[in-house]
Amino acid sequence: MGVLKIGVPLRHRCGLTNEDLNRRWCKPSPVLHPSIYHTKGLIEYLVRVWKKPPLVYCDYHGHSRKKNVFFYGCAGAESWCSSDRLVQDEPVKYLMLPALMHRISPAFALGSCSFRVERERESTARVTVWRHLGVTRSYTMEASFCGFDRGPFKGFHLNTQHLQNVGSDFCEALNGLNDSAANVDIQLTKDLNGNIIEIHLAVSGDNSEAAVESELGSGSDSVLKTDSDEDFD
Repeated sequence: MGVLKIGVPLRHRCGLTNEDLNRRWCKPSPVLHPSIYHTKGLIEYLVRVWKKPPLVYCDYHGHSRKKNVFFYGCAGAESWCSSDRLVQDEPVKYLMLPALMHRISPAFALGSCSFRVERERESTARVTVWRHLGVTRSYTMEASFCGFDRGPFKGFHLNTQHLQNVGSDFCEALNGLNDSAANVDIQLTKDLNGNIIEIHLAVSGDNSEAAVESELGSGSDSVLKTDSDEDFD
């Protein structure tokens, strides 16, 4: 975090008003937060006027503590709001993209993903697009500032080539994503800390089944999966 000599702290994603722009998505100001205001307006136009909501919304962030590359998503069953938990959840819709990324990208860590919807995240892009605009597959993709602790890049920091490869892998995963996922049954296996260990995918009416296993990193990953450590969502 940089600090001006006059004592005003600057965070890397603040606007000129020194506000965290990812906490202004509920009611952005066209004057104070124009980039957020118009981006949200464009998505809302697609949803309400064209009746063509985006298949996927993804915000890209850097994370200062957790390792690897991973998603934050939105699951009604894991929401702080009781009314969200009363609605039937469709995990295959929001879990398919992370499962594809885990298969395709060696930098991606499925076990680091979290799909909790927390009250203090209601004004973020991820939750606002999910709740107010109805985009089920609304994510934040986090790339660590602290490198990798799993897979072929374990012990290395992320460099430009890693990030470019993740972008390419993300496009490939999007290409494999479609609404035929409604015919897929999905089951999760989690450890005692709530980390995803394995995703079982089975096509309805077919005998084919696939298991996507998560390679856990160091034990610190589960320790870091707390509200205070997800400040950069």
